Amino acid sequence: MTDDKLSRRQFVQLTGSFLIASIGASTLLALFQGCGKEESNPTQPPTSGASFTIKLSEHPELAQVGGFKTFTINSIPIIVFRTGETTFKALSMICTHQGCTVSWVNSSQQFQCPCHGSKFDKDGKVIQGPATQNLKSYNTEYKSSTNEVIIYL
Repeated sequence: MTDDKLSRRQFVQLTGSFLIASIGASTLLALFQGCGKEESNPTQPPTSGASFTIKLSEHPELAQVGGFKTFTINSIPIIVFRTGETTFKALSMICTHQGCTVSWVNSSQQFQCPCHGSKFDKDGKVIQGPATQNLKSYNTEYKSSTNEVIIYL
């Protein structure tokens, strides 16, 4: 008769090898899924014809060209810049890599993602990855008669 039982040492070695292989496979799978497939804009608000109105009299940060202010619209952080006397730019502050909130760094005139280091210029264009898609831009309209800016979502 042959002895088909595993020794304690063989059992521990076999279990350890299985655990190491499982952890290694899980780690590789997470890496490939996290960085290999980029969503277009994971948490952007729907483009359903909705709009958001900003009364400039209530936001002195936007009174002069070069001024900017952040707003939260439908749970999405959006930054609005005054680019001219009657022109404005609105950009999502959600990184297109994995959905982290970017920060505007006024001294360098760029957005920086704290999660993976992506950088975007003042127009939301990628200047350093891992992001490959620009920040989402929203159309704006200035109403001089009411001194309001409308952001079209």
